[in-house]
Amino acid sequence: MACPLNPAPFVLPLPELNFRGIALLVTVAILSVVVAVSLEMNRRSRSTVTRAVIEQHRATLSAMVSSGVHAAMAILIRDKADSEIDSIQEAWANPDIVQAVVKELALETGEIFVAIQDEHAKIQINSLVQGTGGRQYNESQRLLWDRFLRVIHSKLSSNEPFEPDPVICAIKDWMDSEDDDALSCLNGAESDYYQGLTPPYPCRNGPIPHIGELMRIKGITPNLFYGLPNERGISDYITAYRGEDAQSLPTGFTGKININTAEQPVLAAMLPSGKEELAQELVDYRVEMSDSKYIHDLSSPSWYKQVDGLHGVVIDPSLITVSSDLFRIRAFARMDQLSVTATALVHRENDPTTGKYFCKILTWLVE
Repeated sequence: MACPLNPAPFVLPLPELNFRGIALLVTVAILSVVVAVSLEMNRRSRSTVTRAVIEQHRATLSAMVSSGVHAAMAILIRDKADSEIDSIQEAWANPDIVQAVVKELALETGEIFVAIQDEHAKIQINSLVQGTGGRQYNESQRLLWDRFLRVIHSKLSSNEPFEPDPVICAIKDWMDSEDDDALSCLNGAESDYYQGLTPPYPCRNGPIPHIGELMRIKGITPNLFYGLPNERGISDYITAYRGEDAQSLPTGFTGKININTAEQPVLAAMLPSGKEELAQELVDYRVEMSDSKYIHDLSSPSWYKQVDGLHGVVIDPSLITVSSDLFRIRAFARMDQLSVTATALVHRENDPTTGKYFCKILTWLVE
């Protein structure tokens, strides 16, 4: 039997398409995109709201620390009206009293803590030389630094030998005038030493604006500056007025230390050599109480002579004062998980036109 000339083509059967499955996949894909977009928009919206809340909280915290600083200044002004001397027996130096005043501030939420610190309770590093950029030591300050460094080093490492003179010389060289390239001692350091370091940097050749700059000076180690976990370093007991601020202060760089507020290591440095161990007796004498009242008068710079063991001792009068007008105020505010700290250096002054005292803010740092 003959085959047909044009046979019908052979076609394989195609599987039945599942259009409902494809529609489901498309729907799921579209929903996934919509959900992703919605989530991203929600995240951005929440992020915007969160940032707005954080900024609002930060503004509130800034206002809180500002209020705390001004409350502290009010305490200092009131204190000056009551007494010409300043001591740890007074309200401004009592943390409980300061905190009680701060709590009177109308705060709807959050917490605030304020502390007042006497800058004249510290050793003024810029007083080591005579005048701005001075080439000569202030001798009483040089001896003070010698005793101070020995006291601090003995607390940090009593077994290692230590000579303060190279450190003191390096500090003096750092501050003396630019045209003085002579070393203060064999182990001092001028610009040629610092320019040879990596990275190189020049000498200050003038007053030190901040105590942190001491870390750039030859011989000032991190341990000596910061101390150890259980012992404090020199940074807690020294102060550096900014050059432009100091020139506006009546006391300038006199180097006088308030014996009524200085801490034990500073008191030890003020005492003559060999009497350093009696510094704790001074601390205890200042706070001795009877019936919840202080029993010792601290108004005279020579009150230390009444302390057992110090009847015949003489502290260099050029080192002593019993009044202060320069204070550091720290205000810490906290709200939820956020916090702000403000540190203000204030100078208490008298307005000659009104005869009233006020506090002038010299520096303001917010962290």
